[in-house]
Amino acid sequence: MTAIRTAVLGIASSAFLALPALAQSNIMASDPASIIGYFESEGFPATLESDNQGDPLIEVKYFGSSFSVYFYGCDNNADCLSIQFFSGYRTEGSVDIARINEWNTEFRYLRAYLTDEQSSRIEYDIYTGTTGLSKDDFSGAVDNWTRGLQRFEEFIDW
Repeated sequence: MTAIRTAVLGIASSAFLALPALAQSNIMASDPASIIGYFESEGFPATLESDNQGDPLIEVKYFGSSFSVYFYGCDNNADCLSIQFFSGYRTEGSVDIARINEWNTEFRYLRAYLTDEQSSRIEYDIYTGTTGLSKDDFSGAVDNWTRGLQRFEEFIDW
């Protein structure tokens, strides 16, 4: 019985020790390089910068469009907990609030709004927490964002 118990404990210990490695393969707001790596592996150029608060900011080029990835819930510009995909369009009043409200009524995840200067904006928040998202889950979120981004550009006649 002792040999079986030792074997079970050994397997459990190995699994427990593998958890940090597993978590590191996730996409995490606390690890901007994991997000850049994801986009680059998908063929989308991405560059890491800093926003005006000093938090990470990633600029992504996507099939003729571009969008930004902002980081939130950061502690001293690091260890962030969430990201926001963002894109803005200088529509200069060609899109009115009724049209933006129509978008927000029809589409669940991506929210749109107008700035004081009448530019159209669209955002999508993702909470990654301290353990992150699997590549498959992050890929689903990115797919939701990019499909929505394309639809929004059509919606505002961009």
